[in-house]
Amino acid sequence: MKIHNVKQGTEEWLKLRLGKLTASDAQAIATNGKGLETLAFTKVAEIITGKIKEDIYTNADIERGHELEAMARNSYELETENVVKEVGFMELDEFTGCSPDGAILEEGLVEIKCPNDLNFVRYLYDRKIDPGHNWQMQFQLFVSGREWVDYVVFNENFPKQAIITRVVRNETEIAKLKAGVDMGIAQIKAILERVKV
Repeated sequence: MKIHNVKQGTEEWLKLRLGKLTASDAQAIATNGKGLETLAFTKVAEIITGKIKEDIYTNADIERGHELEAMARNSYELETENVVKEVGFMELDEFTGCSPDGAILEEGLVEIKCPNDLNFVRYLYDRKIDPGHNWQMQFQLFVSGREWVDYVVFNENFPKQAIITRVVRNETEIAKLKAGVDMGIAQIKAILERVKV
């Protein structure tokens, strides 16, 4: 596993992600069905064109996350006394990688989410981790070989701004992700071989 120290969101970072199965795709990878097949075709298109697909999904919470990530990271460091090292891209192999929000020592990662007030209250109420976020974190643990991710749900408008939950490796889920990655890579290679341009 190789760590690339580049700034997330930059042209250099986008090039590193090009054609790779990443944590953003983890739920489709774990399901290992039609979604994975579509993903394989998407990754081949990126490899051939040299361009990341243009319709990268975003929403208000994701935009909030970009704006507030540094504040959330500081809040997390103050509360836990953990020092977060920002990470650009962790590359497992030619076709697989992830971009966690930070690394802690040799065994940990941090993943930050900054929901709006309504969704923060919902999280305070039920403390349920979104399944997509869980798959994303397990994928990060698969790629990095690390033991845990501190899941930080942050909203600056509340008295307790950061809710921190430690998510540990789940080997059953990681086995599903590995099987999905293996299948995805095989599909990408088969498509590339067939379309040869």
